[in-house]
Amino acid sequence: MSVAIGLFVYATVVAMVAPRILPRLTRHGVVPHLGVLAWLTLTLSVFVSWSVGLAVALADLTHSWFRPDGPVLSGLHEAEEIAIGHAGIAAQLGLMAMTGALTVLAVVLGIRWARSHRRMRLRAHEHAEALRLTGRRVHRHAVADIVVLDTAERAAYCVAGAPNVVVVTSAAMAALGERELAAVLAHEHAHLMYRHPLVLTVMRGLATTFPRLRLCTVGAREVPRLLEMCADDAAVRGHGRAPLLSGLLTLSGAAPSGVLAASGADVLARAERLAAPRAGRHFQARAGLLTGIALGVSGPLLIAATAASGILICLL
Repeated sequence: MSVAIGLFVYATVVAMVAPRILPRLTRHGVVPHLGVLAWLTLTLSVFVSWSVGLAVALADLTHSWFRPDGPVLSGLHEAEEIAIGHAGIAAQLGLMAMTGALTVLAVVLGIRWARSHRRMRLRAHEHAEALRLTGRRVHRHAVADIVVLDTAERAAYCVAGAPNVVVVTSAAMAALGERELAAVLAHEHAHLMYRHPLVLTVMRGLATTFPRLRLCTVGAREVPRLLEMCADDAAVRGHGRAPLLSGLLTLSGAAPSGVLAASGADVLARAERLAAPRAGRHFQARAGLLTGIALGVSGPLLIAATAASGILICLL
């Protein structure tokens, strides 16, 4: 039982602290790829810890209910006494009801997230198919079809589908120079190449399923901004800063909600980042994010190892 309690405490603390610290570390976007990895690692660590903690608690309590005279897993004596029935039938039934309710809640939330994720993926595929039917395909790239939409809005964005689609409006084509257009297209190709739409779908699905959990809601707001910066960096490596910066400022930002667009997610802050990189903050941000990633990976393992060694029992 101490393993379960340790995992629950660890996950709850991380879920409360991470949404406060990670935005500060990623504010200037000096290492956006580490920022995305930190958000994903800590979010996964929290939900895995809660899930494993619930499974361990269920296993321990079930052992106590059905084998009250046998050895039980190391843990809290009071909970084991209640599970066995030494504290009375009412307390035992209450503990059984609470355990059952937590299990049902976990299953329901998991189903809700799976349905939300599937619904968003299906919507994206339908959107991509509609774009191929309504727009003019001008080029087939290795990762996406490039489709031109005839509209007065200057926009460029990508939609994950089968195959993927990169949309450029006719107004954007007319306004962008050759180098600027190549940089903007490289930005969108980077999104698709590194599976950014999938990351976005996962984070938004979690935010929809857990609307009161700041780890998910803040993450769903911060991760798209970092993904745009990651795509900016990929485009800069191939085409330089000036063409991408000029292309971003030329686009108007008019793109459908829920997609990754070159001119979306804090375009002015991203333009400032491209124009004046903050190299001086690189080490501090990298160190903080690497620490968060290490905590997300090793935290649950350390909790389990500490509990197994008996140290956590004394602390609790």
